[in-house]
Amino acid sequence: MLKHFFRHQFRRRLKPLYLGIDWQVDDLRLVLLGYDNLGHKACKKKHSLVLGQWHLSLPMLLGSDGTVAHPVWQSFITQLAPLVGTAPVHINVGIPNRLCTWLHCPKAPTAHCKSFFTLQLYYQRMAATALNIEPVNLRVCHLELSSNLSFLVVTKRRYDEQISQLLGHLHNGIKGNVAACAQPQGLTQIIHQVPSDSVGLDDANAMAWYMASQLMTNTPKATSC
Repeated sequence: MLKHFFRHQFRRRLKPLYLGIDWQVDDLRLVLLGYDNLGHKACKKKHSLVLGQWHLSLPMLLGSDGTVAHPVWQSFITQLAPLVGTAPVHINVGIPNRLCTWLHCPKAPTAHCKSFFTLQLYYQRMAATALNIEPVNLRVCHLELSSNLSFLVVTKRRYDEQISQLLGHLHNGIKGNVAACAQPQGLTQIIHQVPSDSVGLDDANAMAWYMASQLMTNTPKATSC
């Protein structure tokens, strides 16, 4: 869904780290994962290792001058930066289901939607009509699950802007190579228990762990946004 990229050249000799974020607007849960080869260089099987986990309540992330002022955020960055070092960081932000509206999407009329841009406008207007909201205030993505089943996943555009802001401050705080994406949590499975290979993980951080784990195992499916 919402995609935000900071494009840099990753150093190939460094293994990437994975940061999963359970984003609840002003309440964040974050889990940082890396690879653990069990100390055996000959062992090709790799396991995820929880390097850090945080719970941040940030009702006011920015100061009046646009800089990050919250001491909780500053403390988090102070803990995160040494763990990351110079390794590239892949970030996956999970947007809560309560902030997403899923609409069944009929096939678009190709006669009037010959380009990606006109197709996006068509979807945006369709969602706006269904929700009785101005199109400019919506972020609409097309998700095709099969040839005859597709949805429009709709969020308010201001959430997109808030996530972009969060990722920007993460990038500035880490001062390293960052690539990030965001997707609705409706695409994920529900976590019922702490994963067996993640000793010490707080149960409340299971969704954040899952968002990070998704990036380790596979790249999230692209959607038309």
